[in-house]
This record gives sequence, C-alpha cells and structure tokens, in this order.
Amino acid sequence: MTNRIEHEVHEHYLEVRLYGLVDPAAEKKKSISRWSKIAALCKQENKNKALVVSYFKGVYRMDTSFNLVDNANNLGWNFDYRLALVVPDADRFIRLSFIENAMIQYGYDMKLFQSKKEAKKWLLS
Repeated sequence: MTNRIEHEVHEHYLEVRLYGLVDPAAEKKKSISRWSKIAALCKQENKNKALVVSYFKGVYRMDTSFNLVDNANNLGWNFDYRLALVVPDADRFIRLSFIENAMIQYGYDMKLFQSKKEAKKWLLS
C-alpha cells in the first residue's frame, strides 16, 4: 500500500485524508514529513482548522509519538491551529489517545475522534 495524502479545501477548514502503512524502519522520518506537509497545507491555504482522517494501518511506536508531539512547533504547527484527528479503527484510536493527551498538555487545540461527523462538529464549534 502506497502512502499518500489527499486534501480538500472547505470554506472554514482543511480536510486531509491519510492512507498507507506505518513502516517501522522509517516511521519517524515519514511521520515527521507527513505532519510537516499537513501544517504547510494549513499555512498555504490560510486555514487554522484541520480535519485529518487517518486510514493508516499500524501504530507509531511510543518514542515516535512523543517526538511528533515534542516537535510539533518545529514541524509548523501553530498554537492557534485546531486539529480534529479521525481514526476510525478502534484499536488505533485507543493507541493514539496518548498523542491527544500530550498535544493538549503542550497547549495545542487537538481532539481525537472515531467519527468524521463528530470531529467536524467539534472542529467548527
């Protein structure tokens, strides 16, 4: 499965869809690249709200997850961004709850969802 990012610009937010497989040998580099690209798209499209739906298979290792959160600002994430991350897979959702908690502790406006409908409702509230 090829990793890819698709995006669509809406009036009040950017919607991003992630497809692929977590590659343990290169997960840190690829995840940094992916989230940097999403931040760049937010800036390019002048949107501070992002609805990101992850259809990825596999889960980041804990150190990769922490590295992403710890370096979010260096990746282009601003504190005025609002991120709704949708993870439909129940197991991945539970495993990624660490990222939600850490992002909030670092001062970012982020929430994890299993439903795109609920995520969009929160994002636009």
